[in-house]
Formats: sequence, C-alpha cells, structure tokens
Amino acid sequence: MTAVSVLAAAVTIAMFISQLSIVSELRRAAHRSRTIGSVGGSVPPILQFLVSFLSSILWLKYGLLKTDTTIIFVNIIGTIVASYILCCFWYYSAKRRYVETRFLFTVILGLLTIGYVDQSQGDAWAVDAFSMVCCLMSLVFLGSPLGQIGSVVRLRDASVLLPSVTALALANNVLWFVYGYVHNDAFMLFPNAIGSALCALQLGLIGYYGRAAAAATHINSNDLPMAAIISNNESERQKEEEEENG
Repeated sequence: MTAVSVLAAAVTIAMFISQLSIVSELRRAAHRSRTIGSVGGSVPPILQFLVSFLSSILWLKYGLLKTDTTIIFVNIIGTIVASYILCCFWYYSAKRRYVETRFLFTVILGLLTIGYVDQSQGDAWAVDAFSMVCCLMSLVFLGSPLGQIGSVVRLRDASVLLPSVTALALANNVLWFVYGYVHNDAFMLFPNAIGSALCALQLGLIGYYGRAAAAATHINSNDLPMAAIISNNESERQKEEEEENG
C-alpha cells in the first residue's frame, strides 16, 4: 500500500467512526421523550445512513471487481458501522416498521444491483454502469446533509451540519481523488472531485452562519440536527397524559 492508500483508508475509517455520534443522540432522545420516529415535512435523518450502508456495500463490490484491498477494507468497516447505526435506529424507534421497510428496500436494491453485475459475467458495459451507480451513491451520501440547507439559511444557523464529519469527508474526498489519479481510475476521480466541492460548500456554510444554539422555543423540530426525530418532548407527553386523565 502506498502512503496515499494508507492516508485515504485512515481518514475514511475516521469519517465512518465519527458517524457513531448519532447513537448517543438517539439514546438521549429516547430517554427524554421515549418516542422516536420520522419528522414530518422533512427528509428523515435515517436516509443519510441508509445511503451510507448502500454506498459501502456497492463500493465493497467495486473493490472486489478491481481486486483493490484498500477499497475492500475501508468499505467493510463502512458497512459494519452503517449496519450498527441502523440497528440503533431500529432499537430506539417507536416506529420500527418505518425503519424495517426502508432498510429492506435498501438491501433489496443493493442485492439487485450486485446481482446484475454478477449475471453480466464481466461485461465491460455492465461494469462501467455499476461503477457509475457507485459514483452516484457517493454523491448522494455526501450531498444528503445539504437537504437541510433551507433551515440553515432561514435560521442563519448551521447547527444541522457537523464540522468534524464534514472536515473528515473533505479530507477523505481529496485523498481518494489523489488515489484515483495515481491509479488512473476515472470512477474514483469523478465522484471525489464533486464530493470535495460539496464538502467545501458545507464548511463554507458553517463558517458563514456559525453553529450558535438557538433557543428551543424558536426551533422547529425539522431544524434540529440528526436527532431531530423526537416527535414530542417530555413536557408535551405529560400534558397529554393529564388531558387524558382529565
């Protein structure tokens, strides 16, 4: 492994591990409100981790096709981390069917895509098409936080964007861009060039708007960061119980 391979692998694994911060947020949310589900009117945060899971699986297959041990290794880690996070979503969710159906759809989509490549028996066009799908999934994963850009501009607060994860993602994309250049792999160059721009945009939003904590009364549930899946807080739950008892 070259120095670029080692650095790219290390930063990618660090980026995957940094996503585990969502687990503690889910745990606190469940302890506080005892009910977790999707937030109406916005893209559920679970989407980011479903995409991460699917992206890791597809890039793992890509690494196997290319017999590239670096790509294989980092995406095994990515698949394990994403699977664990999705299990936590399921465990802490009051709407487990919601998690189960989306996870099942993601698994089926991944299996169908991989099955298509396997059935093609090495056909060059099929492999190229599969590689483009891998590129697309990387861009969806990297761009998914920008789905919150409306709330960032409206509140002038970039708290929904995580600086550590974004900075690691930027470093990750730059290194994999260099890796693709060294190995003359256009399918590594293309998504990581655009991914670097997306991450730079997110860091720019964080730098411009800052991450000042807004008062809870002025924040809509759709504007919270990843753990914005709390459907109601403890005081609201107690109030409902009092009304029912009354």
